[in-house]
Amino acid sequence: MPRPSVLYVEDEPDDVLFMHVAFRRAGVTAPLHCVSDGQQAVNYLRGAPPYDDRVRHPLPSVVLLDLNLPLLSGFDVLHWIRHQSPCRDIPVVVFSSSGRAEDRRRAEDLRASDYWLKPSSGTEFEATARELHERWLKSGA
Repeated sequence: MPRPSVLYVEDEPDDVLFMHVAFRRAGVTAPLHCVSDGQQAVNYLRGAPPYDDRVRHPLPSVVLLDLNLPLLSGFDVLHWIRHQSPCRDIPVVVFSSSGRAEDRRRAEDLRASDYWLKPSSGTEFEATARELHERWLKSGA
């Protein structure tokens, strides 16, 4: 069984840094693979170059997905994931600063596994890392 990992799709460099720090502080040892736009996320999941080496770029155990992304939105990525084998069953957690009810509903309609609001402070990302570990990474779940 492959080692659990996370694909974090986020275009804000500070948020990527906060998540790396959060993983370290929370003791989450699962690899955190990061891409900065929706098209890169699709390419990663498809195994298209430069992500075609599945040892270095494995299919993730969970996708942590921002909604407001360049090239393809998080909604576009989520729609793509849910219509592609073998990706369709990968848990996708929308991780957004949008608390809009219509965004939450649309994510649910597209079968997001969960919808988490981004914390207002980078120091609060640790709770997200712990929740990811407990729900989708622990014991290869």
